[in-house]
Amino acid sequence: MDAVDAQMAVDRLVTAALTGSRADWDTGVAAVDPTSATRLSLLFDNLRAVAPARLRLRLTGVEQELPAARRAVLGPDARAVQARLDWRLPGERADATSTVWLTLVPGTTGPRLAGTDDGPQGGTDGGSDAGAEPDPVPLLWLAPTVRATRGDVTVLAGTGQDATRWLDLAVRAAADARTHLPEPLRGRWDGHLVVEVPGSGADLARVLGAAPTTYATTAAVTRPEGPTTDAAVRVVVNPATAAQPDDALGATLVHETVHVATRSAASPAPLWAVEGLAEHVALAAHPGQRGADLAALRTGGAPTALPDDAAFATGGADVGAAYAQAWLLCETVVDRRGEDDLGRFYAALDTGSPVDDAARSALGVDESTLVGWWRDALRRATADGGG
Repeated sequence: MDAVDAQMAVDRLVTAALTGSRADWDTGVAAVDPTSATRLSLLFDNLRAVAPARLRLRLTGVEQELPAARRAVLGPDARAVQARLDWRLPGERADATSTVWLTLVPGTTGPRLAGTDDGPQGGTDGGSDAGAEPDPVPLLWLAPTVRATRGDVTVLAGTGQDATRWLDLAVRAAADARTHLPEPLRGRWDGHLVVEVPGSGADLARVLGAAPTTYATTAAVTRPEGPTTDAAVRVVVNPATAAQPDDALGATLVHETVHVATRSAASPAPLWAVEGLAEHVALAAHPGQRGADLAALRTGGAPTALPDDAAFATGGADVGAAYAQAWLLCETVVDRRGEDDLGRFYAALDTGSPVDDAARSALGVDESTLVGWWRDALRRATADGGG
């Protein structure tokens, strides 16, 4: 199959999706079985519903051999080819980037799309390494997806999710983050927020490119959707949290919005600063949700040093205590120096300054004094429950 012809066929499909031409789309696909027909129709409908401001599919030249059963259906010349999908939503300043697979078959007018799920389950090199992490897959590639937008906030919701409810929560979270983020940090964020809520735990794992159980107990993840930290940054919410009350969900979304606002995935700051700031802002907006952090402090003891990055690993036994300790450090800085100095302290850490240098420049004390303040606060919190 000629590579130039294949790319031209893919380009025509992209144009059909962006212009809404179902006739042109149908001309470019080969729905050879009911499953393929459903998936290809779903992809067109999702692209129309999501309406990306930019969409590009570029074949990489990598191919994957089709199973014998699929070759029997599609013919010996069918190919599963790897493509790079770049797309962005209105208002985003960067693309989301994913590796996807397209099954192409010859046609009288050129190659036609016959499937979107014949690629390997793991790895990105066309191999079949069973131990490799699966590639992240966009929600719109997996299941019916709707887009809801209000102002600078967008929600992409999967099957069974209440897009209106999630949009209401996300809009409030954006406003709360703007209000409670320390003033020295507010100017970094343009206010755009994208929240994705898959319809199932299985879709969550595929969107995040993880094993099914990796994020089963994680409420939400904020990450660049691409191979580098320059990609579009979005919040992906665990659909299991939908059963929680709005106040709990609001605190979660404010926490994640702080990560978006500060582009924390690209920050050299230690994770106790990154997560502590997010918790501080979230619980300033939702003070009724402080109980879990206080309970974790009472069970976490009084450490002698700030938690290292490994303490925040997903699924770790003491991850709750690490988050609570990080939150309390930010609370302590505010109690001792104020919100603006917390913002300046974080900003210094965000440039890569060592903790001692950042503390001296923003707070007027050295690292040992800062840790002493924090340990005093820990002792009080564990002694009386934090007031």
